[in-house]
Amino acid sequence: MNIHKFIPQFQLNALIGDHGYPHNAVKSSVLVPLCDIDGKLHILLCKRPSYLKHHPGQICFPGGKFEQQDNSLKDTALRETKEELGIPEHEINLLGQMNSYWTLTGFEIKPYVAQIDATFTLKPQINEVTDTFFLPFNNLIESKNWIDLNFTKNQEQVILKGFMTDYGLLWGATAQIILNLIKQVTPSQQNIPLFIS
Repeated sequence: MNIHKFIPQFQLNALIGDHGYPHNAVKSSVLVPLCDIDGKLHILLCKRPSYLKHHPGQICFPGGKFEQQDNSLKDTALRETKEELGIPEHEINLLGQMNSYWTLTGFEIKPYVAQIDATFTLKPQINEVTDTFFLPFNNLIESKNWIDLNFTKNQEQVILKGFMTDYGLLWGATAQIILNLIKQVTPSQQNIPLFIS
């Protein structure tokens, strides 16, 4: 798949309406940056420093909590992307938004899908990002590349999905947003189960 095939599929199958979770969650948003590399669709991801208080060492999208200076969650995603990766708004082509994702840790995450130029020189903020890398979307679409992760939450067994990368394990909210995106744009993957982290 490349970006030209992705865009109409994403827009055709746009999800409408958020549902099912409390409105007192901490509002936040992320940017899901996509680009073509050698004619193939890739997704840009970051790795957080291991010394951070929240989600240390995890693989994530650029993003963060809504702040007073933000007019909308879209502004939050754009601001955080510039702060964390040095990508200014004029270098980002917003394609649309996905349904919010709620975590059991009390966050509401609104993902915004965007196209970026793969040749843009990233300038990671070292206090927030230790590494950046691109994953081929075709690899993510292959269900055999995902592994089951077993956790106990409130004395109940929970199965999450994970994807091993050269930079560590991709899991949690970031993995679920990717799985939701795959389900949205790939009809053959409609049976992908939804997991909550």
